[in-house]
Amino acid sequence: AVPELLRYDGPVQLTSRRAKEDLYIGDKAISAGQEVIMLLGAANHDPAQFSAPDQLNLTRPENRHLAFGLGIHFCLGAPLARVEGEIAFSTLVRRFPGLHLETDTVEWQPSVVFRGPKQLPIVLS
Repeated sequence: AVPELLRYDGPVQLTSRRAKEDLYIGDKAISAGQEVIMLLGAANHDPAQFSAPDQLNLTRPENRHLAFGLGIHFCLGAPLARVEGEIAFSTLVRRFPGLHLETDTVEWQPSVVFRGPKQLPIVLS
């Protein structure tokens, strides 16, 4: 479930890189040294990569999300974060089978880079 939650609405929504050389992305020219902003949240909803990308599917097979980055910039803490997430969610669900949100609406932190709720009222039962 954790990979799909990270893909669907991960905490890091964008990152930036500097182009090492002149290049084109589609018909857009990018010069060497130019900063490029990458929207990870949008990439994680790319229909060319994910079937039904706007649906949360906790059993989604082959989930190549970019929540931890890619290549040389891949997050070194990703394996630990995955294990922590799996343990936390499985323990919560096992110990509180009636766990649910107390509200239908969640207010999000006003941030372009990091996404997260201001508060998350839940009922443990």
